[in-house]
Amino acid sequence: MLTGALPAFKSVTEYLSWDHDRLDALLESVRSAVERRDWDAARRYFHDFQGGLDRHIRLEEEILFPRFEQSTGRTDPTAVLRREHGRIRAALDLLARALDQGEGREFRVGLASLLTVLPDHNVKEEQVLYPATDAALSEDECRALTTRLQEA
Repeated sequence: MLTGALPAFKSVTEYLSWDHDRLDALLESVRSAVERRDWDAARRYFHDFQGGLDRHIRLEEEILFPRFEQSTGRTDPTAVLRREHGRIRAALDLLARALDQGEGREFRVGLASLLTVLPDHNVKEEQVLYPATDAALSEDECRALTTRLQEA
């Protein structure tokens, strides 16, 4: 569960897109700290980024994707996104190893690997999956799902 006061989200699209933005800002903080060679700060930011992204993926795979599949009868979009989650996790492993070793070059390789999948992945979710999920649910169901995602 996220701590602190969060905005009032009315849809899956609003909440999970907000979370993408939050995670993007954390990743930028990691990158900036690596550029400054502030490895301690980079590791702290990465810890928050990796934990947040792991949580985000878990919410999608355990709660959102099954609800989307149930509501729409479609599994093709979620199958693609699950495969991409695997690629994202592999890139996170590269980044973690590079940060543990204080290796700027290896960090850049891991970051490049992550950025080959993450931006397009987020667009697919924000422009296709999230809105399709919102549209497949009643307003009350949408609010309930959004609340469940926030509280998980």
